[in-house]
Amino acid sequence: MNTARISLISLVLLSALAVFPQFVFSQENVTNGQIATNLKIEDKEARAGDILSKSEDALVRSKEPYDPSIFGVAVENPSIVLNKETDETLPVVSYGEVLVKVTSKNGEIKRGDFVTSSSDPGGGQKSTESGFVLGKALEDLEGDSGQISVFVNIQYRAVEARANFARLINVLTSSLEKPENFPEFLRYLFALLVGGGAFLLGFLSFVRALRSGVEAIGRNPLARTSIQVALMFNLIGILVLTAGGIGLALFIILYF
Repeated sequence: MNTARISLISLVLLSALAVFPQFVFSQENVTNGQIATNLKIEDKEARAGDILSKSEDALVRSKEPYDPSIFGVAVENPSIVLNKETDETLPVVSYGEVLVKVTSKNGEIKRGDFVTSSSDPGGGQKSTESGFVLGKALEDLEGDSGQISVFVNIQYRAVEARANFARLINVLTSSLEKPENFPEFLRYLFALLVGGGAFLLGFLSFVRALRSGVEAIGRNPLARTSIQVALMFNLIGILVLTAGGIGLALFIILYF
């Protein structure tokens, strides 16, 4: 009876492998629960632990912080691998616990911190602002770099904006890490000066006009109505000029 049962189970397993040949089971590290997919890797230097991003029909190592094209992490010896292995493929995990190569360049990584991509090819860093993240760290990073366990769950994470000078400087300096970003940086800076200048000029003009109007009414109460009408037209003109300045700033950002 036992022999017949074993034979039946073996027949079922062989039939399953025959029907679903794209499923390949690893003989090592079968306890980690990873389910990976063999995918074509365009970046020949990609290794296990690297964060990968989509690039047309293949995958490459992520090379920019908060990369919206993050796809997963290259792994080795997963429990289950989908698709056949070739010379151009690596097993990739897009959800679950994996080892990820990270650095402390954006701050020390502690358990529970969100991890995102960085400017180091394939490397991760601590997420400190809004953007796409790879997942959450399951352990602390010891030292400046290494591999830590991360639960991969790719998503967009919004961080509440904190208006402080140090944060503004950090954003500006990070945008200048690549020389090709300098023209875009100047464009946004010019738009900020135009829009902010228009708003400040309009606000100061409104305060001055309001103060002058109150003083004029105090000196000549009989002309109250005409002074109020003049103030109203003055306010409309200031609003139009301010809106024009802000509109010009938006035009610079969107079309230059």
